[in-house]
Amino acid sequence: MKHNRTSIVLAGAAPDTGNHGVTALAQSLILGLADRGVDHVTVFDHGHDINPVAGDTTSATLNTLAFKAGKRVYQGANMHQARLKQLMGLSSPALRAMLAADAVVDVSGGDSFTDLYGPARFDQITLPKLMALDAGVPLILLPQTFGPFQFKRSRRIARHILKGCKLAFARDMASLEYLRELLGSDFDEDRHRLGVDLAFGLPAKEPNSRLKPETVGINVSGLLWNRSDAARSQFGLTCDYRDVLQRLVIAITQNTNAQIHLVPHVTPNGGSESDLTACRALKAQLPTETQQRVSIEEIANTPSKLKGVIEQTEWFTGARMHATIAALSTATPVSNMAYSRKAEGVFDCCGVGAQVHDLRQCTTEQMVERLVADYDYRHQQGALLRSQLPFVKRRWAYQMDAIAAAVKMASQSLEAAHA
Repeated sequence: MKHNRTSIVLAGAAPDTGNHGVTALAQSLILGLADRGVDHVTVFDHGHDINPVAGDTTSATLNTLAFKAGKRVYQGANMHQARLKQLMGLSSPALRAMLAADAVVDVSGGDSFTDLYGPARFDQITLPKLMALDAGVPLILLPQTFGPFQFKRSRRIARHILKGCKLAFARDMASLEYLRELLGSDFDEDRHRLGVDLAFGLPAKEPNSRLKPETVGINVSGLLWNRSDAARSQFGLTCDYRDVLQRLVIAITQNTNAQIHLVPHVTPNGGSESDLTACRALKAQLPTETQQRVSIEEIANTPSKLKGVIEQTEWFTGARMHATIAALSTATPVSNMAYSRKAEGVFDCCGVGAQVHDLRQCTTEQMVERLVADYDYRHQQGALLRSQLPFVKRRWAYQMDAIAAAVKMASQSLEAAHA
């Protein structure tokens, strides 16, 4: 069908999960492409009726379309039903949306294009990519971490997707080198490029109230706190995450006048990964005199508002990567408590890779010592971030220009085909 608008389908960044990091990816992309002339965006979500850019202004027309995993294959919004129908030559709402778009852009939640989380999750992440390729719709892989792929099947599928896509942006040098190794002679420097995390382009929104001067911000990860024994086993942690945070808060409050502000960044309705639940639990376990210096962020409810809160802190730390990216992208001194390789490359692009500390390699005492040392180093790190951030922001703008240009080129090709 001929159309005279520039449109995309966005996959892998459902804005209705309570994960503000993933929502930040959706918002940043939509705002960035709307500024570059993309007129219409259909966002694949889970059907929870949450606007992907609530509270923000964009010139693009937005729609959401439920496209979700699960065992209820009989439901019309089930992605496995849509894929099965496609393989049988039948249509579905998701396939129709793809065919009506100029391109499918996919971010895989930023770090989920891997088989580390099991075959079911891998199939869920790759399914929309395979649907786009089989439908002949240009596929653009937005800045993300690629791999690792441990098994032959997943490596074969990943190579097929990465060879067939129109563009693929690695969000750090390690991922780009991984692509180069995975693809071998099929690696194409024109299509397989280095980018930066989409969330660097998300604007911060001024919160309703300001934090006190010298406030330290801490993101408490519900993933690591709420089921600490399971998390320790799953990720191979060599320190006690709960003990690290308690000792850190006590060390800072005993030796400085700083206030502590706990900032949740994943806030689903219930569930074991809620950061808000973890923040409340951490505060409750602190000594009474320490609790009086600790507050919890319970008002900011969008990525932009949370970024505005984090920007006010004098120093920030956390394990949720996009919580720490909110600090990086506002030149707020920050340290990351890492439980995978994904954070190091993002911090490296800002020149502060030394502020990533691996929970899988440190003892509890070592982790606390390194975080306290980073807090003492905060003014020097802030100056370094302020010098590096303009270069990172320019790279972000360049990649958005390239993505928009690829979408428009696809639109023009489609128009020519129907002329």
